[in-house]
Amino acid sequence: MTEKDLRVSSFEELLAEDGSFVWKTVGRSMRPLIRQGKDLVVISRPEGRLSRFDVAFYNSGEKHLLHRVLQVCDGYYIIAGDNNTFLEKVSDDQVIGVMTALKRGGRDFDLKSGSYRFYERNYCGRFRLKCVILKPLHFFRAALSAVYHKIKRK
Repeated sequence: MTEKDLRVSSFEELLAEDGSFVWKTVGRSMRPLIRQGKDLVVISRPEGRLSRFDVAFYNSGEKHLLHRVLQVCDGYYIIAGDNNTFLEKVSDDQVIGVMTALKRGGRDFDLKSGSYRFYERNYCGRFRLKCVILKPLHFFRAALSAVYHKIKRK
């Protein structure tokens, strides 16, 4: 650990001190955009309120989560992971930062490209349609996993 690591005890303090940090994500909630253990995200201090389709970094109890803003409301946001089929209500004071860059395979992923804009509007922005697609996929993934583990135990 460096001297700086010992001084900074939270993400909030890190953002206050440096304005941004690089983070390797854990979990599947932002797939297919962010791949667990492979991609790096740059989290920066938000400048004002977030906008629709921004990827918010926020605390939820003891956890810090990275999910997409689907709706901006007065004093809160409606948020969901790109791979989730449920919505969350997140207050303004829970939001710590916003994803400003994504690094994949050591290279910057262009968050302003036309293909990314198409993805966020047509995949993420159509939450109900996405749920119709994802719920059966999640069910079959869980069923296949259960069968695999049952066979593996024999």
